[in-house]
Amino acid sequence: MASALVIPGVQVRTVFEPSPALPSLTGILGVVGVTDRGPIDPTPVGGMSEFLDTFGPASRYTMPEVQSAFANGVSEIFIARTAPGRGQKARLEINSDDGDPVVTLVARAEGGWGNQIGVQFTQVKTLSGHGVKYVNLDVYLGDRLVESHGSLVTDETSPSYLFDRINQQSQLIVALDPAFDVGLPVSIIASPLADGPAKPAFTTLKAGAADVLRVEANQPGLIGDRISVRVREGQASLPIAGAANAPSIEVQARKEGSAGTGIRVSVVAAGNAVSLVITPTVGVPRTLGPFSDVDSLVAGFNSDPDVQVIKRGTVLPAPVANPTPLVRHVHIDVISEGRDTATYLNQPDLDSIVALNDPLVTFSKVGAATQLPDATPGKALSGGREAGPELDVAGDGGPAPLIEFYAPAPLTSPVSVAITRGVSTIDNTTPVLGLDVVVDGNVVESYRNLTMDPDDENYLPAVLRSSGLIRARDLIVRGRTSSLPSNMVRPARLTGGISPSTDDYGDALERLETAEEVDMVIASVANQLADADVRKAHQLVTAHCAKMADVARNRIGIGSVTRSEASSVAQILDHADDVRSDHFILCTPAGMDGAVAGLLARLDFWDSPTFKNVLAPGGDLVAYTDPQLVQLILGNVFVVTTKRSLGIIAVKGLLTSGQQVNVRRTANKAVRDVKANCDNYIGLLNTEGSRNALRQQITAMFLQMERDGAIVPSTDGKDPSFAVNVYSTESDFASGIVRVDIAVRPVRAIDYIYATILVKN
Repeated sequence: MASALVIPGVQVRTVFEPSPALPSLTGILGVVGVTDRGPIDPTPVGGMSEFLDTFGPASRYTMPEVQSAFANGVSEIFIARTAPGRGQKARLEINSDDGDPVVTLVARAEGGWGNQIGVQFTQVKTLSGHGVKYVNLDVYLGDRLVESHGSLVTDETSPSYLFDRINQQSQLIVALDPAFDVGLPVSIIASPLADGPAKPAFTTLKAGAADVLRVEANQPGLIGDRISVRVREGQASLPIAGAANAPSIEVQARKEGSAGTGIRVSVVAAGNAVSLVITPTVGVPRTLGPFSDVDSLVAGFNSDPDVQVIKRGTVLPAPVANPTPLVRHVHIDVISEGRDTATYLNQPDLDSIVALNDPLVTFSKVGAATQLPDATPGKALSGGREAGPELDVAGDGGPAPLIEFYAPAPLTSPVSVAITRGVSTIDNTTPVLGLDVVVDGNVVESYRNLTMDPDDENYLPAVLRSSGLIRARDLIVRGRTSSLPSNMVRPARLTGGISPSTDDYGDALERLETAEEVDMVIASVANQLADADVRKAHQLVTAHCAKMADVARNRIGIGSVTRSEASSVAQILDHADDVRSDHFILCTPAGMDGAVAGLLARLDFWDSPTFKNVLAPGGDLVAYTDPQLVQLILGNVFVVTTKRSLGIIAVKGLLTSGQQVNVRRTANKAVRDVKANCDNYIGLLNTEGSRNALRQQITAMFLQMERDGAIVPSTDGKDPSFAVNVYSTESDFASGIVRVDIAVRPVRAIDYIYATILVKN
């Protein structure tokens, strides 16, 4: 307070009335529903790029209304996603040619939409057809091909690495190792990246419990981890020499398998000829011969069911008195992605295997082993190491390394990594890990809230691409002979996707209440909920808008009929009956709600959408007949259809109550702006001057609306376009109440023209 005057003079005190509130924006859309990821609180986005960056690439498909709304004219959308984890993501496990699971494909976002994703892997063979060079992946949404990913391999160092390519480029799915899924590595104290030379991958083959054969990649590094070795039972056989140990014949079982070792052979001399006695595994012995030369002997066994004879020389076999069993042989297959499979048939012993000259692997005996290795459907080589510092860390699923840390460039000082497990500070639910990079005992880089989910912004290998010291590889557990998916003759659908409930949509609508700018609301349900639940969601939107009207945050809800309802006028009208309201628009056909929101956003709030063009409809149009259009308009349904010479238009802009949309939008605009002006005067209206100032600001606001053509006087000119009175009675004043009475006359759309033609003779 100013001091009192002592010397005669004038003291002036300036009091400023509150500045008028800025006019509220219109055409701001709020959308609730499922997104790929992103914040829980209502978040504004100004375009599709920002939307997808914030809420993930799959949100294009879980919230198709957003793209349609932006395409038709909306400039800003507040997204309130349903709480994560309230539904389930669709998934599909893909097997290799061995029948082992090698990749799990998971929809990027939860919900029933993911059950419409189909995938088809196609193997591309090597030129000989005896190996798989790579696989191609086609991804479908419904019957529509939306993505193709070619030349995929399982080499972690390749730019075509299957898991990285899918996880970085697909908008619909992520690829996970079935053995690890999104499990985290174990906690470790600061552990150094150990420098070392490149090492080749290897494996050991066994005979019983004993190691007998070591198989080692010829080339060091991770490339060896893509090689596997398979041992198959060969054709048991017995070489029989002639006189003076001269080469003669080999008796070989006709069929592969260990059963061949049960066949026994003896040779009986008959003058200058010999006969062979074959004792099968099951049955009585039989004698074939006599044969006077090797060629006739070989020919004599052409039709024998158990054995065949192979010529090894020209001398008849020497007598063998005791029946001698055929000896076990094995086939060795060396399998590598992208190359022909090398097959070495009927190896009789370890020495013959060690002598093999394979371009990919080297075989060596373990100690003094003599037995052939047991048959195995396949063993992958492992343990390959690139040169340089690295550290492998296991996961919860077992001893196999889950992730490999390595240095992308030579290190000048030793680097260590420490991992701690915890819970996300973002949603207080998701298991996460913290990672510290330590140099010389000091933490130089620190990362938190990391996950092993490739669809998460904090996916550990992706985050470490920004590190100046280390990188990380998300490793996979190799299959027996192949880690590539098997060939698929037709697409297979992902299954198990479950959408959040309507209660979850209600929770998201409650959070949207805090976004005061929103004046249109859509529940994105078309790709998520069943028809009955779509109506429940629309009723929730209607209730939300009515609630917001009570606190002067007026909004209009917008929804579409379902695809199954779109061709039935009776079902559309029944749907409309369930959502009768001064705050809701029901559109038909299906998928038009985003387009209608965009249409309203690009119009001035007082303009009628009737006969205005819809630029990019978000669904398939339905050719309604004139009688059907009459029924739909009388049922207060907002119909989008085509009209000759006009294109795609809104037939009549109606709320489900029958009120014109532009009338409601004008009223909503008046309410919101009056409230904004009144908010500035709270605590200041105890004088007539202040009340008059408020009256003048509201009047000025309505005068501008009148100049714009949003409100109009009566056609006879007797009633003005608006009236404003700000006053307080004695009892009101005692209670601290000032009343603002307002009347407005929004302009109505003139939708009908009746023409009379006078024809003169």
